[in-house]
Amino acid sequence: MSKLLGIFAHPDDESVAPGGTLAKYAKAGWNVELVCATRGDAGNWGAVEPSAAATLSEIRTKELGEASVQLGVRSVTFLDYKDGALKDTHPGGIENDLIRSMEEMKPDVVITHEPAGITNHPDHIKVSYAATFAFQVYAGTRADENPGDPNPPKLYYACFPESVISYVVNHKYFPGELFDKPVHGIEDKRITTVINIKRFASVKHKALLSHATQQPILAKYLDIPNNPFFAHEYFVLRFIGTKEVYMGKNDRVSDRL
Repeated sequence: MSKLLGIFAHPDDESVAPGGTLAKYAKAGWNVELVCATRGDAGNWGAVEPSAAATLSEIRTKELGEASVQLGVRSVTFLDYKDGALKDTHPGGIENDLIRSMEEMKPDVVITHEPAGITNHPDHIKVSYAATFAFQVYAGTRADENPGDPNPPKLYYACFPESVISYVVNHKYFPGELFDKPVHGIEDKRITTVINIKRFASVKHKALLSHATQQPILAKYLDIPNNPFFAHEYFVLRFIGTKEVYMGKNDRVSDRL
């Protein structure tokens, strides 16, 4: 059975950019697992009434559990770092945790945030770099153990293409600036993989709705007319085993991981 591991910073990240893809591959029989660096404790309560019976991190942990059921995710591992403070963590800490996770789970495909964090979020950026480093260690170990492996693991960056971001920003469905930086997508010519998720749009929608505390933030994303985020999801293939991958002029865009 093929294994897919998603590595993200917060509850809801798994649904926003790659949720349909996770659901599609889970439905196809893949073992899909998640690692979440934080429990979202620095986020917003949104429309959910604060309760003395549960902390925000407990509620967002439950929300991710509900979203995971919708997506077909088999397990979620929390690293329990503090939300909003990943860039200040001790050097190597997250990387070592992710190396251990990969060596235990032995994924064939790893998906994480693209290096600009998709939304410029510092936590996303930290997780992207940490996951990239950890993947290289993991891929190197697998290559040493099986030098002739015909199917080395792959690392993908979940992303939004520049053409789509330009459209949603120009129509004011998406803010033009986040975390004091302009919002930019990945250049379309760098996109290596486009996954058709139309059959899983309703699953992705339900997973996003599971994150009740985040609905005020997700509302505009969910309500975009003819929503491009529910038709296709976009990825950059960054590594095949220990080999770096770059999109060339003559390379074709793939429709599968």
